[in-house]
Amino acid sequence: MHARGWTRAVSIYSGPPRSKDRNHPAARVPPWGVIGVLVATVSAAAAEPAPKPVDIKALKSKATVLQDAQGGTYVVFRDDEAKVFYGPSAKAVHEQYIIGSSSDGDGRWEFNTWAPRVPEGSHLGSIEHKKDGTYQKTCGGKDDAVLTELGGDKAKAILDKTAFLTSAIIRVPHLLARDDSGVYYYVDRLAKIYGGKGYRVFVGKKGALRPMPLTDVASDSAGDVFSTKSGDLRLVRNSDNNKETTTWVKGEKRTELVFLDTDVNSVVIFKDLGIYTFLGTLCDNI
Repeated sequence: MHARGWTRAVSIYSGPPRSKDRNHPAARVPPWGVIGVLVATVSAAAAEPAPKPVDIKALKSKATVLQDAQGGTYVVFRDDEAKVFYGPSAKAVHEQYIIGSSSDGDGRWEFNTWAPRVPEGSHLGSIEHKKDGTYQKTCGGKDDAVLTELGGDKAKAILDKTAFLTSAIIRVPHLLARDDSGVYYYVDRLAKIYGGKGYRVFVGKKGALRPMPLTDVASDSAGDVFSTKSGDLRLVRNSDNNKETTTWVKGEKRTELVFLDTDVNSVVIFKDLGIYTFLGTLCDNI
């Protein structure tokens, strides 16, 4: 049983933990953490990594197995190192990024997980066990569902036969900008658990962004330069006013871009741009 109140936030990525107070500025830190200083070069494109198996043998006795009316499968391991898994069927479930959890010490508990398509607040999808013994999935009121606990042979079958995998979110945002005509410039990278780096650049309007083959990447304390065959995307950090400016340079033409916060624009990135499809989160269907 967790202690009363909010536990320390848990994140699979490195970076500062979220505050126990959802309204605290630290709660706005994205789950992929703070980007550090790096220098990267571009090599031949490698195959994209895939989710890896997670060994849950030692945790089986601590499992709560749930399903929704459509067959979506949820497995919660309530332990000192808690884990939450979800999949749209019992064939495979993916580990969720736990942002926070709570318990009142009297039967009610809740896990909040990162769900980047939830538009409000910190983009959370939650699984709650209520005092009356019922279970609820919450996605900001847009894809909420009553969950049913499975026991006996049904729960055992899921624990024994379902594939438990790491997160289905292979890539996370690095940079987002837009010009005055609505063209977006977006850079993502591999999540830390999949090796980090591995940058990609996309340019285009919502739903029609195209990948731009990278020729070089330079990143240091002054900013980032992503060089493509079509132009350079430059992010410059101004230490005097703690602001960042972004410019697209193509030949002699320079286009000043509007720098966009990747956490605030989470729904734009993970839904509207059209780059990502299956995320494997509690709230993919929003």
